Amino acid sequence: MLSHPRLLSARYAAALARVAVVMLALVAVSVLVLNSSRAAFSDTADSTGNSLAAGTVELGDDDSGVAMFTMPDMAPGDIVTECIKVTDSGTIADPAAVRIYSGNYTDSANLADFLNLTIEEGDGGFFGNCSGFSPDNTIESGSTLTDFNSTHFDYASGAGVWDPSGTGEVKTYRITFELDPLTPDSEQGASVTALTITWEVLSN
Repeated sequence: MLSHPRLLSARYAAALARVAVVMLALVAVSVLVLNSSRAAFSDTADSTGNSLAAGTVELGDDDSGVAMFTMPDMAPGDIVTECIKVTDSGTIADPAAVRIYSGNYTDSANLADFLNLTIEEGDGGFFGNCSGFSPDNTIESGSTLTDFNSTHFDYASGAGVWDPSGTGEVKTYRITFELDPLTPDSEQGASVTALTITWEVLSN
């Protein structure tokens, strides 16, 4: 018995609909499986109790608060030499180089123009005693105190090549002043006071 063409079309459409539903169901299942497969076991490892602190850069010297130079009656041609031992006592293992510069002074006339200055870095000797001093570098020579004050006035412009590589390193500085032999009579009785010489170190 033959089916009516319209009845066949309706049955065919119904069959297609069932296939489509099955396919959609399969797609839905596969998506669900895909989503659930993304879950995984996990575990963590923790580093706890951490802390951070800034290190220190610190310089000390052996002058015990006493002035290096006290020379009240220099005559032209007189020379005075003193040593001081500087220690890197900070906790930062490898700081930048140590620089020396002028912290200024008071000049009653123009005496600083005639005070010739030499500064050496080296080893041996200590405050008030340069016996055994052995120079490594001459870091200032052929200048006057006036020159030094105007040229070396902060860390960036400071003189010196000592670059400590570890806490506890020591360097001795030998500083020499000469009152120029050609100092004029107009400087008689003049004085330089409150002279500050500064050593400074920075962290790298």
